[in-house]
Amino acid sequence: MDKEALEKYQRDYAKLWISPFYHLFKRTPPIWYNRIILEAMIDVYRSWHETMLKSNEPFYLKIWLYDPDFIQSQIVVAYRENLHFYENTFDAPKEVNKTFPYHPFTYLREKLLAFDWKLHLETEVHLESDLIDHIQHGWSTATQAERIRKRAYRTETITQTDGTPDIIYCVEVGNVWVGTLQSS
Repeated sequence: MDKEALEKYQRDYAKLWISPFYHLFKRTPPIWYNRIILEAMIDVYRSWHETMLKSNEPFYLKIWLYDPDFIQSQIVVAYRENLHFYENTFDAPKEVNKTFPYHPFTYLREKLLAFDWKLHLETEVHLESDLIDHIQHGWSTATQAERIRKRAYRTETITQTDGTPDIIYCVEVGNVWVGTLQSS
């Protein structure tokens, strides 16, 4: 944990920016490597948890496990004025009866059972203005833009800084399991 950054910004995070898996084109590491990374993430989480307990202040500390984009996973912490900073990062899924996927991490099962895991959606956000711009520049086709519009599980009209309206399309691309250490 970067204690200076935490003190200054009242939040911090640790991402899995591991070469060669996290470059311009992100790739998911093999499962055996994910197991090693996840075990290290749990160790880091526990260390951060001990540090935050010593602060005697309320805090938000979570592991975000992305599935299938494991390399996007991270540990986040916030407190004081930023205590609620991360709380609305993800949308809840319509289907909530999924259980945490312990099977890829068999030897970590006991450590993972110490956490309360909540399912959320990993989302790509697209603006209508960007879809149109990409078509005009030849970076995508009208068919691709229409596919995004149809796949959106949520749309929202917003007002841009210049006052013009735009539409946000939220497209589900995976799951995020948000883990919190259970109270003992």
